[in-house]
Amino acid sequence: MAELTVEVPGLALSNPLMLASGIQGGSAAALHRVAASRCGGLVSKSIGPEKREIYPGPVCVEAMDSVVLNAMGLPNPGVEAFTNMMRENEFSKPMLVSIFGPDAESFANIATQMEDAGATALELNLSCPHSKPGSRSLIVGQQPELIKEYVSAVKQAVNIPIYAKLTPNTAQIAIEAGAALEAGADGISMINTVSALEVDPYAGRPIIGNLLCGMSGPAIRPIAQRKLAEVALAMRRGEIPEAPILAMGGITTGLDVARFIMLGASAVQIGSALIYGDVATFGQIEKELGDFMDVSGYKDLESMRGIALDSMEGLN
Repeated sequence: MAELTVEVPGLALSNPLMLASGIQGGSAAALHRVAASRCGGLVSKSIGPEKREIYPGPVCVEAMDSVVLNAMGLPNPGVEAFTNMMRENEFSKPMLVSIFGPDAESFANIATQMEDAGATALELNLSCPHSKPGSRSLIVGQQPELIKEYVSAVKQAVNIPIYAKLTPNTAQIAIEAGAALEAGADGISMINTVSALEVDPYAGRPIIGNLLCGMSGPAIRPIAQRKLAEVALAMRRGEIPEAPILAMGGITTGLDVARFIMLGASAVQIGSALIYGDVATFGQIEKELGDFMDVSGYKDLESMRGIALDSMEGLN
């Protein structure tokens, strides 16, 4: 059988399938439930400085086949409650703790508290796809200098690995990836959801309560793959530092995982697929991935990592 284990800074995974941030990761009970599945690792909901309630609904809608729209409002219990929960619980799978804040200092303070509570790695949520135009939380992920400021602040505050989560809503994502890595990030998470909007013609208004939203689901997978390839190729060419990439965006099958690994990902995160199949999805995808690798002659993930990039070397 193919070897599916993955080791990246701060995380030793039994397979490359991680729970994506924002899906079933906001409480101890939910995280334990996911950890009992065949996932290789967990990512918490994004945790901020204070408790936040969910936006008025609707907050998540399947607008059409393969298209999931959401604007949750980053609901979370707040850093104090979440760090207490971490101290009181030991999870059976490695957990990447996602954090956000209004400024670099807040990111650094939250990161310090998470490290003190036992976090082994952090994911910095540097973009919010349902923010209002012009808001700082949207701009950060699109401005290399701000990315450097935020990543540097966290890097100076903690000794554990950090992953910068990037937005696809930018023209040259390799530039933002390079900024994060040059500032000290140990890896990249990509992509966040795609900025989106849908209108209910009968109501004469957007269908999501927040009006603006992010798009996920199988329909965004080719977008995520394109963005991943751009960053992985830039690493291969020496244009930006090499680092592990945790990729996500519309993954629903084992073949999808293989596609992302072949484009250079070290591991993947799975979110919207759980809407349809719940945590049993991890076991199904793991089996499909293992079967594909066995039939195709791949003995481990490294033997197929990046092979789809070989034919893209000449692209500018």
